[in-house]
Amino acid sequence: MNFLKMNSTDYLRLKEHKIFKETCESLPKNITKTLDLLVVHDNILFSWDFQINCVLSLNLKAARSKEGDNVIHQKLLPLHPPLFSAEFLIINDIGTLLAVAGSSGILVLELLPRCPPYGAFDNNKEVVYCTTHSLDERLLSCNEMIELRQAKFHPGSINHNHILVLTSDNMLRLYQIKNGEALKVAVYTVGEKPTSLFPGSKTPFLDLYGEVAVDFDFGQPQIIDIPEQNEKSLKHPKVEEKYINAETQTIERIVPKTIEKPKIEKDEYNLVWPVFILHSNMNIYYMEIDLQRQWKPVLQGPLPLISFENEQVEACSLICLNTQPQIICIAISDGTLCHSILLDDTNEFQNNITQKTSKQLLAFESIELELGLTISECIGNKFKCPIILKKDESKSDRYYATHNAGAHSVTLSCINDLNAFLNVPEDLISIDDIFLNSSKAEYLVCTKTATSENSNPVIGFALYYEPPSIIILLSDGSVVTLGVLLGSSLPNVEDIILEEDVTSPLKKMLQEPFEKYIENILKKTSTQPILKLPNVNENNQENCYELLQRTAQVFRDEYFKNHIKAKEELEKRIQTLNMMKRNQLKEIEHIRKERDVLREKASNLAEKYEDIQDKQDELLKRSENLLMLVSRKKSSPSEAEQAFVKELENYGEKIGLYGDKIDRIKNKMKYQQIQMENWKLQEIKKISTINETHTNTIKTNLQETTQKITEMIKQINSFKKHLDLK
Repeated sequence: MNFLKMNSTDYLRLKEHKIFKETCESLPKNITKTLDLLVVHDNILFSWDFQINCVLSLNLKAARSKEGDNVIHQKLLPLHPPLFSAEFLIINDIGTLLAVAGSSGILVLELLPRCPPYGAFDNNKEVVYCTTHSLDERLLSCNEMIELRQAKFHPGSINHNHILVLTSDNMLRLYQIKNGEALKVAVYTVGEKPTSLFPGSKTPFLDLYGEVAVDFDFGQPQIIDIPEQNEKSLKHPKVEEKYINAETQTIERIVPKTIEKPKIEKDEYNLVWPVFILHSNMNIYYMEIDLQRQWKPVLQGPLPLISFENEQVEACSLICLNTQPQIICIAISDGTLCHSILLDDTNEFQNNITQKTSKQLLAFESIELELGLTISECIGNKFKCPIILKKDESKSDRYYATHNAGAHSVTLSCINDLNAFLNVPEDLISIDDIFLNSSKAEYLVCTKTATSENSNPVIGFALYYEPPSIIILLSDGSVVTLGVLLGSSLPNVEDIILEEDVTSPLKKMLQEPFEKYIENILKKTSTQPILKLPNVNENNQENCYELLQRTAQVFRDEYFKNHIKAKEELEKRIQTLNMMKRNQLKEIEHIRKERDVLREKASNLAEKYEDIQDKQDELLKRSENLLMLVSRKKSSPSEAEQAFVKELENYGEKIGLYGDKIDRIKNKMKYQQIQMENWKLQEIKKISTINETHTNTIKTNLQETTQKITEMIKQINSFKKHLDLK
């Protein structure tokens, strides 16, 4: 993966668009922490306007087309403005609900359907009024001990209208937006409830020991068998209480009567989305929330974290990558990223507080992010800040980290090896080779130097896939868009298949694709990010000169040295291929000579075959003649001859019988002819002649009849004329 960093840091050409001008003009000047106020969904960019307290939206695909000048951005104005400061935006998978969240509240906007020609909302109006729902407004805004930590739409919701919210009192609250109302579906406890705060703050004392949940994420869904014990855990609704309708997924009030439990078949299966909850002390708990059932999920954990030193750390973020097996990434505020694999634990671990768990985490590596650009050799105070992790839906092995010092991209190198390990027999791939190559972190945008206390935090980070690119919004109003070049889209050379018994060092070298070998050589351990430092007086000439020296040193140590080594390897490869080419040409010449020899042998064999074929035909004819002579010299006939003679005798007898029958038929024909002749003579004699008188009488009658017919025809014709009949 490479990022296209051109002279202009606006790859998508969005910096001059009016939506970013209004967003930047509305930014407060005292933003000191990382926010997440940019979202891209289905080519629509959403951002937050602090001045008007509304959401700004723009169709990026239409804005970048030929008719981009005619495309305007829209203001999605909530009917009930939020009473808190917005910190992050989230949107559901189908783009119907958009949530604006902050530490003191969460507001859900119902988005209207999009329409042509530019795919905007509500007939392309400049201002669109949206129906809003404030979730637990009194609880979050009036209670000093409760802050909102994280909110996400539940991916298992059928209508994509369930929202799961994590608060600082170690509670997960599930809400549903349905029929124009916001309903609280359930509340889950994920830890001990804080009882007291530090004076003058909203920080509970439990946070000092890292026992407060700070983040959560959904894992991959699992098809599980419904256990019988969950049937007992179904809550029977009581008088004046609410219950969850399993069929309609709504909250309903009941009358004072008993409601029967839903019937559950024994062989029934259910799709469950596990939720992994991160505490600031690196403890990870999980529970399986089922939206289709009524039972209460059980909190399990903490998950045993193998091969990780549990030091005094302050975890701040967690994501579950879309990989198999499940990989969980944890961010610590000092810039450390911990990668771990979720495994099934054969020895079930049990804790005094929570239930036993059959899962465990195997931490296979940790990465240290550079929070701020180092411009001098002395490494002073350790900078700490919250880190937000973002998935890349286009690639399962990549995610992003945003913080006060800029943005990083992280690529895991073990994903392909893990997939190969799961799909091939164990004896072909060693588990030690899976994690041989470490993951790579690339510093994309730097907003702070290591020696400076001022920073320019990232307040918006979004991924856009047409074309693949990232959009970054900084607290000073700067907009950075970088194109992403996917390495997987480049053409790959087919691997060379070698025999198993080959032990030549040369062919061992050829087993690995050469482009991958060069890619490993050119791989950088440190990067040169885009600088977007705050506009303060600290950026004097001395600091600028130190930044220039550091950049030059990075080029000397990383780029030039690696390119020189790659050049040497290319020359070695050329020499090796030339030597192999010469040997192959010699082998080709030898094969040609062998081919000519084989052709001569083949022609000789063909001639010998023809001679043998002629001799075989001659022998066959001689053997046939001998058999005929032997058969002629026999005194007694053979069985075939005797059978043939008998057959001839039978035919002779039949011919005699047929001859007699034919003679009889001929005699009968002669007799019949004589009889016919006699009958004809008798018939001629019977015919009598008519005299002349009779003949004249007949003629006279015929003439009279003819005259009468003629007269009748004339009368008929006259009648037709008279009656005008045709």
